[in-house]
Amino acid sequence: MAEKLRNCQNCGKLFMSQHGEKVCQACQDAMENMEQVVVDYVRDNPKCKIHEIMEATGAPEKLIRRLIDEGRFVQVGVQMSYPCKKCGKEIFAGQYCEDCLKEMQANLQAAHGAMAAAAEANKVHGMYSKELQRKL
Repeated sequence: MAEKLRNCQNCGKLFMSQHGEKVCQACQDAMENMEQVVVDYVRDNPKCKIHEIMEATGAPEKLIRRLIDEGRFVQVGVQMSYPCKKCGKEIFAGQYCEDCLKEMQANLQAAHGAMAAAAEANKVHGMYSKELQRKL
């Protein structure tokens, strides 16, 4: 991939992107340092919650959630809990709890069934010529 001049998505400075990077090297280094601070804090405080990590480290929630999704805390022996995006129940993996997943799946299946029934009701059975239509 060719070098390309871009603005850092984080700080706005111009930099040469060689492999499609979206942030400059200084911001990348700062992000890696912040990730390490968060991972170290979680390792030392295994029962902590996301808001506690944010307060203690100054890390944004988006960074912490990304680290959870990547399994970075599991790698250091900590199983983090965080709220389900729909109901707020504490979960350890994914974005939704099992109950919300089941409810969403049932809603999706019901919607699919309703769409299939509507499509069947609106289905035209064959083509008619003008002469045949006049006879009916």
